[in-house]
Amino acid sequence: MSMRLPVFLTALCLAGAAVSSVAAEQTILPGYWASRNTSKLLTTKTTEDRRCITAAQVNNFLTTPNHHYRCNYATHDVGGGHIRLQGQCVDKKGVTVDVTATGAYGPEWFKLDAKVSLDGLPIGATASTEAHRLSETCPPAPPAQH
Repeated sequence: MSMRLPVFLTALCLAGAAVSSVAAEQTILPGYWASRNTSKLLTTKTTEDRRCITAAQVNNFLTTPNHHYRCNYATHDVGGGHIRLQGQCVDKKGVTVDVTATGAYGPEWFKLDAKVSLDGLPIGATASTEAHRLSETCPPAPPAQH
């Protein structure tokens, strides 16, 4: 069970590369982003990622870390350059992860810090993401290989 938590933490951090928009307020800009993601549970794991974020994806990244989890945040406050999230994510096997996250953002940068606990156990973990936009446009996709 503890092996799934670092995977979730990494996914949550990657999700931190974008922020849900509230009303008409601009959060982050779409484009090509780089992120540095750190998760801590017994050991520390750091990954770096570069990804293209379209305008349509900006709204989904924070609330749904990846296709392995379904998240519901009872608290979902995004505005004025600040983020506050609190809720739960559930994986396909029914494992519940409690998430509390706070962060800050600007049009071309993002920082998120999260505390995570597994199925209500007192074993906690942390995750953080620091991301910045590399460019307004994304590099071309590599040609498909047959």
